[in-house]
Amino acid sequence: MDKVAGVVLMIGMGCMSALGAPPETPQYVPLEVSFSYSYARANAGPGQCGCFNMNGGSTEVAFHAYRALSAVVDLTGERVGSIGTTPGAGLSLVSVTVGPRYSLRFSGEKLSRYTLFVQGLVGSAHGFDSLFPSANGSAAGAASALAVLAGGGLDLTMNGHLAIHAIQADYLRTQLPNASGNQQNLLRVSAGIVFRIW
Repeated sequence: MDKVAGVVLMIGMGCMSALGAPPETPQYVPLEVSFSYSYARANAGPGQCGCFNMNGGSTEVAFHAYRALSAVVDLTGERVGSIGTTPGAGLSLVSVTVGPRYSLRFSGEKLSRYTLFVQGLVGSAHGFDSLFPSANGSAAGAASALAVLAGGGLDLTMNGHLAIHAIQADYLRTQLPNASGNQQNLLRVSAGIVFRIW
């Protein structure tokens, strides 16, 4: 029985060593790259009721700038096969945004694994595989417009080079043509993995 307890203790210590000891003071790494699955809820087109769901993925690259500030580039792609009551009308949406991020890394043994962050980004959104009506009655199959992204999230550090992107929630506003104000609102929730490069 003592041998079994010893083996279990050694395995447990090995797992804790693999995770790495939490840092005693907040540390900011030069580069972070995250890959996430994202779910989005978007408003329906003009003349249609309700909203629709989109699925996709996102990649974020954060370059540490100064203390808790980073410069972030976000690339997100979302897709839905059908929007509202229009048969065969889907939507593919790709957005590229850049801007600042503020990260709060806690100190202390219990909290040092957690990192909260907020960010505000601006860039461009490109929609395709859909219909984008203009005010004069014509419609295009693709369009690009201004995109503004704001949100935040929580990361959980596993070791010096790896973290879990536990939750991130963002609001995305786009101005793609829709013959009715040319404004769209999207709420995105994502989770994934973060690679920290020293």
